Amino acid sequence: PRLQWKQSEGKYLMPVFTTKANKNKLLKAAGIFLIFFCWFIISLFSHPLIVPSIPQTFQALYKLIISGEAVSCFLITIKRQLTGLGLGVLIGVTLGIFGGLNRSFHTIFMPVINTILATPNVIFVVMAMVWFGVGSTQVIFVIALLIFPIMYMNSVKALHSLDQDLLQMAQVFRVPRRIKIKKIYLPGILHGFIAGFTLSAASSLRIAVFAEVFGAPNGIGLAVTIARSYLEIDKLFAWAILLILIVTTIESLIIKPVERYIKKWGAT
Repeated sequence: PRLQWKQSEGKYLMPVFTTKANKNKLLKAAGIFLIFFCWFIISLFSHPLIVPSIPQTFQALYKLIISGEAVSCFLITIKRQLTGLGLGVLIGVTLGIFGGLNRSFHTIFMPVINTILATPNVIFVVMAMVWFGVGSTQVIFVIALLIFPIMYMNSVKALHSLDQDLLQMAQVFRVPRRIKIKKIYLPGILHGFIAGFTLSAASSLRIAVFAEVFGAPNGIGLAVTIARSYLEIDKLFAWAILLILIVTTIESLIIKPVERYIKKWGAT
Protein backbone atom coordinates (compact mmCIF):
# COMPACT_ATOMS: atom_id res chain seq x y z
CA PRO A 1 0.00 0.00 0.00
CA ARG A 2 2.84 2.36 0.78
CA LEU A 3 4.39 1.77 -2.64
CA GLN A 4 1.05 2.37 -4.30
CA TRP A 5 0.65 5.61 -2.35
CA LYS A 6 4.05 6.81 -3.56
CA GLN A 7 3.21 5.92 -7.12
CA SER A 8 -0.09 7.74 -6.92
CA GLU A 9 1.72 10.64 -5.28
CA GLY A 10 4.16 10.70 -8.16
CA LYS A 11 1.31 10.70 -10.66
CA TYR A 12 -0.28 13.54 -8.75
CA LEU A 13 2.88 15.61 -8.52
CA MET A 14 3.90 15.25 -12.17
CA PRO A 15 1.15 17.54 -13.52
CA VAL A 16 2.03 20.02 -10.78
CA PHE A 17 5.67 20.14 -11.89
CA THR A 18 4.61 20.30 -15.54
CA THR A 19 2.24 23.18 -14.80
CA LYS A 20 4.97 25.02 -12.90
CA ALA A 21 7.43 24.59 -15.80
CA ASN A 22 4.85 25.87 -18.28
CA LYS A 23 4.11 28.81 -16.00
CA ASN A 24 7.79 29.75 -15.88
CA LYS A 25 7.99 29.60 -19.68
CA LEU A 26 4.94 31.82 -19.98
CA LEU A 27 6.40 34.32 -17.51
CA LYS A 28 9.68 34.43 -19.46
CA ALA A 29 7.76 34.94 -22.69
CA ALA A 30 5.78 37.72 -21.03
CA GLY A 31 9.03 39.39 -19.96
CA ILE A 32 10.39 39.26 -23.50
CA PHE A 33 7.12 40.65 -24.84
CA LEU A 34 7.29 43.49 -22.30
CA ILE A 35 10.79 44.42 -23.49
CA PHE A 36 9.70 44.58 -27.13
CA PHE A 37 6.53 46.45 -26.22
CA CYS A 38 8.49 49.13 -24.33
CA TRP A 39 10.97 49.30 -27.20
CA PHE A 40 8.08 49.80 -29.66
CA ILE A 41 6.48 52.57 -27.58
CA ILE A 42 9.79 54.41 -27.05
CA SER A 43 10.67 54.19 -30.77
CA LEU A 44 7.34 55.84 -31.67
CA PHE A 45 8.26 59.00 -29.76
CA SER A 46 11.99 58.94 -30.47
CA HIS A 47 14.25 59.77 -33.39
CA PRO A 48 15.78 56.79 -35.25
CA LEU A 49 19.25 58.10 -34.35
CA ILE A 50 18.35 57.62 -30.68
CA VAL A 51 16.12 54.54 -30.62
CA PRO A 52 15.51 52.81 -33.97
CA SER A 53 12.30 50.94 -34.64
CA ILE A 54 12.06 47.17 -34.36
CA PRO A 55 11.77 46.64 -38.16
CA GLN A 56 14.81 48.86 -38.78
CA THR A 57 16.86 46.94 -36.23
CA PHE A 58 15.98 43.51 -37.59
CA GLN A 59 16.63 44.71 -41.12
CA ALA A 60 20.11 45.78 -40.01
CA LEU A 61 20.55 42.40 -38.29
CA TYR A 62 19.53 40.64 -41.50
CA LYS A 63 22.11 42.63 -43.47
CA LEU A 64 24.83 41.75 -40.94
CA ILE A 65 24.09 38.05 -41.33
CA ILE A 66 23.65 38.04 -45.12
CA SER A 67 26.81 40.05 -45.76
CA GLY A 68 28.89 37.65 -43.67
CA GLU A 69 30.09 40.43 -41.38
CA ALA A 70 28.39 38.88 -38.35
CA VAL A 71 29.98 35.48 -38.90
CA SER A 72 33.50 36.78 -39.58
CA CYS A 73 33.47 39.11 -36.56
CA PHE A 74 31.95 36.41 -34.36
CA LEU A 75 34.65 33.87 -35.22
CA ILE A 76 37.40 36.35 -34.35
CA THR A 77 35.79 37.38 -31.07
CA ILE A 78 34.82 33.87 -29.97
CA LYS A 79 38.38 32.66 -30.51
CA ARG A 80 39.69 35.37 -28.21
CA GLN A 81 36.93 34.72 -25.71
CA LEU A 82 37.55 30.96 -25.49
CA THR A 83 41.31 31.43 -25.18
CA GLY A 84 40.99 34.02 -22.42
CA LEU A 85 38.26 32.01 -20.69
CA GLY A 86 40.38 28.86 -20.74
CA LEU A 87 43.39 30.66 -19.26
CA GLY A 88 41.29 32.39 -16.62
CA VAL A 89 39.56 29.16 -15.57
CA LEU A 90 42.83 27.22 -15.46
CA ILE A 91 44.66 29.82 -13.37
CA GLY A 92 41.67 30.53 -11.14
CA VAL A 93 40.88 26.89 -10.34
CA THR A 94 44.55 26.00 -9.79
CA LEU A 95 45.18 28.87 -7.39
CA GLY A 96 41.71 28.39 -5.86
CA ILE A 97 42.44 24.78 -4.95
CA PHE A 98 45.73 25.82 -3.40
CA GLY A 99 44.05 28.68 -1.52
CA GLY A 100 41.22 26.44 -0.38
CA LEU A 101 43.63 23.91 1.09
CA ASN A 102 46.04 26.48 2.52
CA ARG A 103 44.31 29.27 4.45
CA SER A 104 47.58 31.18 4.92
CA PHE A 105 48.03 31.41 1.15
CA HIS A 106 44.40 32.49 0.77
CA THR A 107 44.86 35.26 3.34
CA ILE A 108 48.00 36.52 1.61
CA PHE A 109 46.47 36.29 -1.87
CA MET A 110 43.12 37.96 -1.08
CA PRO A 111 44.46 41.56 -1.43
CA VAL A 112 45.40 40.69 -5.02
CA ILE A 113 41.89 39.39 -5.73
CA ASN A 114 40.25 42.40 -4.07
CA THR A 115 42.45 44.77 -6.06
CA ILE A 116 41.45 43.17 -9.37
CA LEU A 117 37.76 43.14 -8.45
CA ALA A 118 37.81 46.76 -7.27
CA THR A 119 39.66 48.19 -10.28
CA PRO A 120 37.48 49.40 -13.20
CA ASN A 121 37.79 47.16 -16.24
CA VAL A 122 38.71 50.04 -18.52
CA ILE A 123 41.95 50.59 -16.58
CA PHE A 124 43.07 47.02 -17.28
CA VAL A 125 42.16 47.44 -20.95
CA VAL A 126 44.26 50.61 -21.25
CA MET A 127 47.16 49.02 -19.35
CA ALA A 128 47.01 45.96 -21.61
CA MET A 129 47.11 48.20 -24.68
CA VAL A 130 50.27 49.84 -23.33
CA TRP A 131 51.90 46.50 -22.50
CA PHE A 132 50.82 44.37 -25.48
CA GLY A 133 49.68 46.88 -28.10
CA VAL A 134 46.47 46.64 -30.08
CA GLY A 135 45.39 43.12 -30.99
CA SER A 136 44.34 39.72 -29.73
CA THR A 137 46.96 39.48 -26.97
CA GLN A 138 45.60 42.40 -24.98
CA VAL A 139 42.00 41.14 -25.33
CA ILE A 140 42.94 37.63 -24.16
CA PHE A 141 44.95 39.07 -21.27
CA VAL A 142 42.05 41.22 -20.05
CA ILE A 143 39.59 38.31 -20.26
CA ALA A 144 41.87 35.95 -18.35
CA LEU A 145 42.69 38.60 -15.75
CA LEU A 146 39.04 39.39 -15.03
CA ILE A 147 37.82 35.78 -15.12
CA PHE A 148 40.38 34.15 -12.84
CA PRO A 149 39.22 35.94 -9.61
CA ILE A 150 35.70 34.57 -10.18
CA MET A 151 36.99 31.02 -10.51
CA TYR A 152 39.40 31.50 -7.62
CA MET A 153 36.73 32.69 -5.17
CA ASN A 154 34.25 29.96 -6.14
CA SER A 155 36.90 27.24 -5.82
CA VAL A 156 38.03 28.50 -2.42
CA LYS A 157 34.47 28.78 -1.10
CA ALA A 158 33.68 25.28 -2.35
CA LEU A 159 36.64 23.79 -0.50
CA HIS A 160 35.99 25.81 2.67
CA SER A 161 32.37 24.63 2.70
CA LEU A 162 33.28 20.93 2.72
CA ASP A 163 31.83 18.90 5.60
CA GLN A 164 34.58 18.97 8.23
CA ASP A 165 33.00 16.10 10.17
CA LEU A 166 33.15 13.97 7.04
CA LEU A 167 36.80 14.87 6.54
CA GLN A 168 37.62 14.02 10.16
CA MET A 169 35.79 10.72 9.85
CA ALA A 170 37.74 9.89 6.70
CA GLN A 171 40.96 10.71 8.56
CA VAL A 172 40.03 8.58 11.60
CA PHE A 173 39.15 5.57 9.45
CA ARG A 174 42.26 6.16 7.32
CA VAL A 175 40.38 6.40 4.05
CA PRO A 176 42.84 6.27 1.12
CA ARG A 177 43.70 9.64 -0.38
CA ARG A 178 42.38 8.58 -3.78
CA ILE A 179 38.95 7.84 -2.29
CA LYS A 180 38.91 11.13 -0.34
CA ILE A 181 39.74 13.11 -3.46
CA LYS A 182 37.12 11.30 -5.55
CA LYS A 183 34.29 11.19 -3.01
CA ILE A 184 34.83 14.31 -0.90
CA TYR A 185 37.10 16.92 -2.45
CA LEU A 186 36.19 16.56 -6.13
CA PRO A 187 32.38 16.78 -5.69
CA GLY A 188 32.89 19.84 -3.48
CA ILE A 189 35.12 21.54 -6.02
CA LEU A 190 32.67 20.75 -8.83
CA HIS A 191 29.88 22.74 -7.18
CA GLY A 192 32.11 25.81 -7.03
CA PHE A 193 33.39 25.16 -10.54
CA ILE A 194 29.86 25.01 -11.99
CA ALA A 195 28.84 28.27 -10.34
CA GLY A 196 32.04 30.05 -11.35
CA PHE A 197 32.14 28.69 -14.89
CA THR A 198 28.53 29.64 -15.58
CA LEU A 199 29.20 33.23 -14.58
CA SER A 200 32.60 33.33 -16.30
CA ALA A 201 31.38 31.96 -19.62
CA ALA A 202 28.62 34.56 -19.82
CA SER A 203 30.88 37.41 -18.68
CA SER A 204 33.85 36.55 -20.90
CA LEU A 205 32.04 37.44 -24.13
CA ARG A 206 31.03 40.84 -22.78
CA ILE A 207 34.60 41.43 -21.60
CA ALA A 208 35.95 40.41 -25.01
CA VAL A 209 33.71 42.87 -26.87
CA PHE A 210 34.50 45.60 -24.33
CA ALA A 211 38.25 45.10 -24.78
CA GLU A 212 37.90 45.01 -28.58
CA VAL A 213 36.07 48.36 -28.56
CA PHE A 214 39.18 50.01 -27.13
CA GLY A 215 41.99 48.12 -28.77
CA ALA A 216 41.41 45.55 -31.52
CA PRO A 217 41.79 45.82 -35.29
CA ASN A 218 38.85 43.46 -35.89
CA GLY A 219 36.08 41.55 -34.18
CA ILE A 220 32.65 42.50 -32.86
CA GLY A 221 34.08 45.29 -30.72
CA LEU A 222 35.55 47.07 -33.74
CA ALA A 223 32.27 46.67 -35.65
CA VAL A 224 30.42 48.26 -32.72
CA THR A 225 32.94 51.11 -32.66
CA ILE A 226 32.51 51.76 -36.40
CA ALA A 227 28.72 51.70 -36.07
CA ARG A 228 28.93 54.22 -33.24
CA SER A 229 31.26 56.48 -35.23
CA TYR A 230 28.88 56.59 -38.20
CA LEU A 231 25.79 56.90 -35.94
CA GLU A 232 24.38 53.61 -37.25
CA ILE A 233 22.21 53.12 -34.19
CA ASP A 234 20.08 50.42 -35.82
CA LYS A 235 23.30 48.48 -36.38
CA LEU A 236 24.28 48.96 -32.72
CA PHE A 237 20.92 47.55 -31.63
CA ALA A 238 21.37 44.70 -34.11
CA TRP A 239 24.75 43.81 -32.60
CA ALA A 240 23.20 43.93 -29.13
CA ILE A 241 20.48 41.48 -30.18
CA LEU A 242 23.05 39.26 -31.86
CA LEU A 243 25.19 39.16 -28.71
CA ILE A 244 22.15 38.29 -26.60
CA LEU A 245 21.32 35.45 -28.98
CA ILE A 246 24.91 34.21 -28.90
CA VAL A 247 25.05 34.20 -25.08
CA THR A 248 21.65 32.48 -24.87
CA THR A 249 22.73 29.85 -27.39
CA ILE A 250 26.01 29.20 -25.58
CA GLU A 251 24.18 28.78 -22.28
CA SER A 252 21.56 26.44 -23.78
CA LEU A 253 23.82 24.27 -25.96
CA ILE A 254 27.09 24.26 -24.00
CA ILE A 255 26.90 25.52 -20.42
CA LYS A 256 23.73 23.76 -19.27
CA PRO A 257 24.69 20.36 -20.78
CA VAL A 258 28.13 20.68 -19.17
CA GLU A 259 26.48 21.52 -15.83
CA ARG A 260 24.20 18.49 -16.04
CA TYR A 261 27.10 16.22 -16.99
CA ILE A 262 29.33 17.49 -14.18
CA LYS A 263 26.54 17.17 -11.60
CA LYS A 264 25.78 13.66 -12.80
CA TRP A 265 29.45 12.73 -12.80
CA GLY A 266 30.00 14.23 -9.36
CA ALA A 267 27.07 12.28 -7.95
CA THR A 268 28.48 8.93 -9.08
